[in-house]
Amino acid sequence: MNKKRIFLILLLLPAMVFAYYHFIDKSYTTKKTLFDPLSKTKDYKKIIDKRNLNVQYVFVVDYSIHSGKKRMYVLDIIKQKIVKKMMVAHGDKSETKSGYATDFSNVSESNKSSLGYAVVNGRAYSNWGIHVKYWLDGISSTNSNMRKRVMVLHSYSMVPSYETYPLPIVTSLGCVMVSKTDMTYLDNLIKKQKNKKILMYIYG
Repeated sequence: MNKKRIFLILLLLPAMVFAYYHFIDKSYTTKKTLFDPLSKTKDYKKIIDKRNLNVQYVFVVDYSIHSGKKRMYVLDIIKQKIVKKMMVAHGDKSETKSGYATDFSNVSESNKSSLGYAVVNGRAYSNWGIHVKYWLDGISSTNSNMRKRVMVLHSYSMVPSYETYPLPIVTSLGCVMVSKTDMTYLDNLIKKQKNKKILMYIYG
């Protein structure tokens, strides 16, 4: 293969990748319209009332979306709006197709993400990112082992704060892992709350 042909392929490769994901691979464009994080507000409020959680904020992770897109949301359910979107990694073994998580588990050492409702419940030191983590207590049958598995909300330097789609981002060992910038935002938000126990919903 001559140099001109190699150069032409390299020149066209980004466009080919873009075309594949946007016109041939319909999984992202289809899935992203299926779930509105504010659509379950009534369910959020029932759980919040039952467990005496923070009445204003809910964190939602939508693992049905490609990891190169912002798919974690901070919801203000009083004002009924999304106040922040951010990047979030899924578990390494949950990824069955580049950038997509489709396999989930509640089993220790599976390195898979868990789906369902959880409570952000307690701040602690982390070895990663900004050295802050929040414990997650799973309250659904699909994620009841979150604390036992040490599946926490934390940051990592390799998670970007900007979208990379169609390229995927780094994966986690199952933790809800965000960028250092976004973890700083979340940490400041939680610290300002009188009731720091916040509902999280992980969808996939």
